[in-house]
Amino acid sequence: MKKTAVRKPNTHPWKGKVITAAIIAVVLFGLLMALNIYIDREKRVFKECSVEAGTPIQASDFVRFKKDKSNVAFVYGTSHYDVTVPGEYEIELQIGKRKYHSKLIVTDSTAPILSAVPKSTMYSVPISPEDFIVTMNDQTQVSVEFAKEPDFQLVGTQDVTLRCKDAGGNVTETTTQLEVIGIYPEITREAGAPKPKATDFAFGQENAALLTPLSDIKMDQPGDYTISFSVDGIRYDSVLHLRDTIAPTARGIQYEGFAKYPKKPEELIDGLADATEVTVEFVDDPHFEMPGERDIQIRLTDTSGNQEVVTTHVNLTEDTEAPVISGTHDISIITNETIAYKEDVVVTDNADPNVTFTVDNSQVDTTTEGVYEATYTATDGAGNTSEVKVKITVVFRPYTEEDLWVLCDEVLKQIIRDDMTEVQKVEAIFNWVDWSIKYKGHAEKISWVQGAYDGLKNREGDCFNIACICHALYTRAGFETFIIERYPLTYAQHFWNAVKINGTWYHCDALTKEDGTRFFMWNSSQMKEYADAHRGYFYYDASKYPVEIP
Repeated sequence: MKKTAVRKPNTHPWKGKVITAAIIAVVLFGLLMALNIYIDREKRVFKECSVEAGTPIQASDFVRFKKDKSNVAFVYGTSHYDVTVPGEYEIELQIGKRKYHSKLIVTDSTAPILSAVPKSTMYSVPISPEDFIVTMNDQTQVSVEFAKEPDFQLVGTQDVTLRCKDAGGNVTETTTQLEVIGIYPEITREAGAPKPKATDFAFGQENAALLTPLSDIKMDQPGDYTISFSVDGIRYDSVLHLRDTIAPTARGIQYEGFAKYPKKPEELIDGLADATEVTVEFVDDPHFEMPGERDIQIRLTDTSGNQEVVTTHVNLTEDTEAPVISGTHDISIITNETIAYKEDVVVTDNADPNVTFTVDNSQVDTTTEGVYEATYTATDGAGNTSEVKVKITVVFRPYTEEDLWVLCDEVLKQIIRDDMTEVQKVEAIFNWVDWSIKYKGHAEKISWVQGAYDGLKNREGDCFNIACICHALYTRAGFETFIIERYPLTYAQHFWNAVKINGTWYHCDALTKEDGTRFFMWNSSQMKEYADAHRGYFYYDASKYPVEIP
């Protein structure tokens, strides 16, 4: 007989429900955890963030939920971006202990703002597009260029279009004007050339006003000279480049002279020419101390360094001839007078123009009466020497110049009146000496003071005394005067006077000739005519005296 199973009643019905609820809770927790993970990974941080170039960003811009905005931060050292440069940048963020990745997309859709002004420039002087710009703004880096390159050699006004492009490829164009001024920015001339004219600079600008005087340019001095012009109140500077590219020129000469007398290099060339100053020097030592015939090279260098070498032929012979000393003579003086040893003494040499000439007067004592000796020595550059000895006689003078004036005043108060003219006064002195001083013998010609004093005191003397007396009386009467001595010395010495009367110089010789000729207020032509007919009686060296007598 088949048995039928009998189900036992469930004595714990709640156990099943608990198990079921537990299973459901586990499932729900898993789903919640999965949802949180999804939200955390996929929704908490935006996958990307797009901004217009130049817009500042923060880490909070990349998170979705408000609660995260105060806790999010860029991971230090991982996010490298520049909002002024369009492009995509990888971003790493951190919220709590979790790190997230996003992307920053910087876009540029705004064209630059551009404005420009007209400009001017000198002929052929380019200026950049930036020189025209007044305003050029954009949130990204921009560049500017000419839409079409201007013609900087086209004098006048032309339109210029500027094109501005930003980093996003946005382009803005604007048009302005360029004026090309018809003035060369620079010109070049050779030193020594004629001075340039204003039109050489301002070739195509009739309204250009010259500001720089061209007369100030020194065409023999190479350099750069700024030449300024004004056009419509604007100053434009041009530059004159003055260059020296041409070497100096000269010709060598054939020179014959003596050894041991060096010559300067410029003395051995002819026809030196250059626009600037030239330095002349020997290429090698010319050895002027050596006799012989040879070529000498001379280098010419101008201030710019241009050089030329010329050749001069020299023939040097040995100098064996000593210098010649002429014009020396024995000298007589009053004690304490100064001796002009070299006066009227001339030294000549066949070769040396600069002979060494000395006077040894170490044995002469001008304070003590006596006869002394002085030695003249002349030595040329070759060592040839000549020597002349002269006698120096020193005599005592018992009177002074003041003593002479006393004698002069005694004479003048007798023959001069205040109402006399200058001619009358000079003639009165001339006549008194001519008529009062007896011509006698030969006087010692020590000094004019001595000659005048002795002549006035003794009322006698030779032509030297007579000239000295006239000199003293003319001087004391207030006239300019000096004594003239015959030259060249022919048969004898002779002396007379020059006197300034009414502003004119005249010859006066108070020694009347035997034939009655009186030489009062004669001019130089009369004196020469007489001298030509009388063995050079009044010949003299006019260069030795302070004025020229008409």
